[in-house]
Amino acid sequence: IITVYCLIDEYLKASGIKDDVRAEISNAEVLLIGYIAVNDFNGNYFKAHQYVKMMHLVKEIDYTRFLRRLAKINEVLSTLFLFLGSLFQRLNGAKIYSVDSFPVELCQITRQSRVRLWSDPSLKGYNASKGRFFYGLKVHMVVTTDKEPVMVHISEGSIHDVTAGYQFMHYLPQKSITIGDKGYVSSKLEAFLKQFEIVLSPIGRNNMQQENKEDYFTKRRIRKGVETAFSMITAKFGKVIKATTIGGFLTKLRLFITAYAINCFLKLGDDKKVAISEDLDTKDRNTWTLW
Repeated sequence: IITVYCLIDEYLKASGIKDDVRAEISNAEVLLIGYIAVNDFNGNYFKAHQYVKMMHLVKEIDYTRFLRRLAKINEVLSTLFLFLGSLFQRLNGAKIYSVDSFPVELCQITRQSRVRLWSDPSLKGYNASKGRFFYGLKVHMVVTTDKEPVMVHISEGSIHDVTAGYQFMHYLPQKSITIGDKGYVSSKLEAFLKQFEIVLSPIGRNNMQQENKEDYFTKRRIRKGVETAFSMITAKFGKVIKATTIGGFLTKLRLFITAYAINCFLKLGDDKKVAISEDLDTKDRNTWTLW
């Protein structure tokens, strides 16, 4: 917990995000409570707040005020994820990635007409792996061969994987190779990424000319990384992500994703930590001395 707090606090300082001088509790402490909530209590803010209060981990803050503070600084989660993602990209010498998406339900499909969080026909999507429709959002993610997340894009449930791919996949490093499932089979997307010197190599559909078995099983093995990452993220959800507003729902979803990225960072081997240290300038290196 101390290590995670130091990581968040140093990142906020390096980013120039200052605390309100009138506030008794820092932004880093607020985000730490949010991290504990999604990492240890299935996203239950109240239990996390009671836990840190009992353990005297942070300065005391009223529960409702904590929720307001968290909502106010939730955009920091996106920038922190991007920062960690850039580190994982830098350490991925092979430049091989896998891409996929997973659904996040706002409610059961049978209750979509009564949902209060967000009512929109574009949220109705189809989960091909489970063979059923769902009502909610899609999280599109790119991970390294070590299951480290480097990019994420959240869309409505009806958005096809190929359509979402145009929004973020071209930001991958040049000369990288991205493995996708049959949902990413698209000559237009492949041509689009080729302009950025990125190779998209999806697993072909059954009615397509099949590649040789060695390449097929290699791709399947690489794709297990992104599937494992999704399993680890969704396992923290509990039965469902609970929220009273769509803003709160998105904040909690970002917390789950960022917490996974933080956990991946903490698992880095000493050799990778040394590589990060050597790659940063003197000022940044002082920031990462702890790691």
